[in-house]
Amino acid sequence: MRILILNGNPKADYVEFDSYIEDLKQSLEYKSHKVKNIMLRNLQLHDCIGCYTCWLKTPGVCCFNDGIEDILKEYLAADVVILSSPIIMYYVSALLKRVNDRLLPLGHPFLVLRDHRMSHVQRYNRYPKTTLLLDNQKEFDRESFQLIELVYKKSVRGLAKIWSTKQNVEEITDEVVNI
Repeated sequence: MRILILNGNPKADYVEFDSYIEDLKQSLEYKSHKVKNIMLRNLQLHDCIGCYTCWLKTPGVCCFNDGIEDILKEYLAADVVILSSPIIMYYVSALLKRVNDRLLPLGHPFLVLRDHRMSHVQRYNRYPKTTLLLDNQKEFDRESFQLIELVYKKSVRGLAKIWSTKQNVEEITDEVVNI
């Protein structure tokens, strides 16, 4: 199974989170999964400016040539994507939010009614299962978790699972297989 981890930790000195992600990567690789870990803080990605060039002028291609195209290719090639972030101000990091916004080229501008709500038509036949790994060492409560879960279930294609860094790495590794 191909697994992509998008590490949204913005703080290089928050080594505990990065260590957890590295342990998870090693555990998944030990179980014979192919894992790619992208450290988002090492990239200079633009914010989405809502120009819709990726829909109207160059379908599927963002107007910024800043490395997002590599992330999109890795995203589409993966079977499972683990979006990971510490909780910052009761939400995911700005780095992870930026990448979420930049996934816009993966869909069409056209809408269809799906599950009693409007959704964008998918550009590709196959998308990975998307999961979320949250670090809740600080600034976390049940309401924050529920808000993040609600937003991601409504906005990300098929959010399959939400995990916490309070869980042990082997537990998450075993659950990835069953998604």
